[in-house]
Amino acid sequence: MTFVQLADVARVHGEGAAAVHALKGVRLEVGLGELVAVMGPSGSGKSTLLNLAGGLDRPTSGTVHLDGQDLATVRDLAALRRRSVGYVFQDLNLIPSLTAAENVMLPRELDGVRSGRAREEAMAALAEVDGADLAGRFPEELSGGQRQQVAIARALIGERRLLLADEPTGALDTRTGDEILRTLRARCDAGAAVLLVTHEPRYAGWADRVVFLRDGMLTESTDVPLESAR
Repeated sequence: MTFVQLADVARVHGEGAAAVHALKGVRLEVGLGELVAVMGPSGSGKSTLLNLAGGLDRPTSGTVHLDGQDLATVRDLAALRRRSVGYVFQDLNLIPSLTAAENVMLPRELDGVRSGRAREEAMAALAEVDGADLAGRFPEELSGGQRQQVAIARALIGERRLLLADEPTGALDTRTGDEILRTLRARCDAGAAVLLVTHEPRYAGWADRVVFLRDGMLTESTDVPLESAR
C-alpha cells in the first residue's frame, strides 16, 4: 500500500535569474513496509525531497499525497505531521532547555497525550535506540552521537507510519549506526514506510530500494541494495 506519493513535483527557490531549481519533476512512491534510500551528491535535492514528503515544505508544482490525502488540501497539517510522520533532521533540532526524555515526549504532549503516558512512550523510544540512560540529561551534556540517538528516539515515538531520516548516522560510530539502521529496518518490517537519505552505501544496503538524485532529478532507481549490511 502506497503511503507517500510525489507526482511530478518541482521546487523552485527564488525567482528569475536567481531561481534555484531544487527538484525537477520528481515522481516517487513509498509503500508501507518499504525502506527507500535516497542517494546523491550534496546539493542534489535530497533534503528538499524529505521536506516535501513530510509536509514541511510545499512544492512549486506537482502534488504530494500522504496516506491518500493531498497535503495541499489538509487543514491541520501540523497535526497530521505530529501523528503520522517522524523526522530525524540533519541539525537535530533538540530544545536546549528540555531533557532528552522531554525532547522525545514533546510531540506526543503537543498532540494531547497525558504527560505520564508520553513519558512512558519516550522511555520506550529511548530504549529502542539504546539511550535510556540519557533520559535526564540536557542536550549540552550529550555528545554528538548521543544527541543523534535522542533525535531518532523522538522520530520513533508514537504511531508514526512514515519515518524520514536525513543522514541519521552522521554523528554515530559504525556500531551505533548499524543499530540505528536495524531499528529503522524493524519499524519498516512492522509496517512503517521509511525514507532514508544517506551517503553511505553500507547503510543503503538496508533498503528495499535505492533511488538516486542528481541536480534535482530522479536519475536512477534499483531494487537491489548496493551493499548488504544486514
